[in-house]
Amino acid sequence: MKNHALNKWMIQRISAVILLPLLLFFLYSLINLVNQDYTGALDFFDNYLPIIIFTLFLIFAGLHFKLGLNEIIEDYVQDERFKSILNRVVTLYSAILPIIGIISLITIIL
Repeated sequence: MKNHALNKWMIQRISAVILLPLLLFFLYSLINLVNQDYTGALDFFDNYLPIIIFTLFLIFAGLHFKLGLNEIIEDYVQDERFKSILNRVVTLYSAILPIIGIISLITIIL
């Protein structure tokens, strides 16, 4: 159990470090995309580099979201049944939200 907790802690810290430059790119791109029309946004996504970076951002954000919320649930929810339900909901959302984002990116480039 001790090793498992340490592994989760390390993965969460590593995902946070990876998310930092991805978040900066995401915010910079978002600011630039706000000032463009639809065709300008499509031109931005013609290059595969932004799509790859946004995909990585969504995957690591989902992972970081899951690890962080599961830790909060483990620490503050006492009822084991409710804790199990909440952990399943968090796992479901942490998988569904990045998938929806990635599907949206794919539909933009097709």
